[in-house]
Amino acid sequence: MRVIIGADKDGAHAKNELIKLLKEKGYDIFDVSSEKQDGVDLAVTVARETLAETDNGKDKSENASRGIVITKWGIDAFMAANKLKYVIAANVSDEHSARMTRRHNGALMITLGTAVVGSELLKNCVKAYLEAPFDAGRHMVRIDMVNKMA
Repeated sequence: MRVIIGADKDGAHAKNELIKLLKEKGYDIFDVSSEKQDGVDLAVTVARETLAETDNGKDKSENASRGIVITKWGIDAFMAANKLKYVIAANVSDEHSARMTRRHNGALMITLGTAVVGSELLKNCVKAYLEAPFDAGRHMVRIDMVNKMA
């Protein structure tokens, strides 16, 4: 699975730790971070790259690419990403939400805030999100409805 990741200056340290961990677990990492981008810019970049690699979010297989953005609060990236058509993003701060946003919402990406979650919780949230399958079925009705809104 390819993980497209971006972080602003407040998330850079956490991102670097996370990249090391994900590489050890065999994930293919594409870091789109730039010192000139803030959380909104990063969210758009991560979302567009992830959409391009997942046929506009239609590929929800276990090996489909997923996106992660880390900022101070995560909210800026979350709001910006969800403005793009076919993007379902969630700002997560616990493992259960991270897992369920993938299972029931087929989330293309997650955002996290370093001012909200510590290093270990951040890693656990990402692990829960990346390891969660998409349940599809009855949840597709909601996803189709959300995609029509954008």
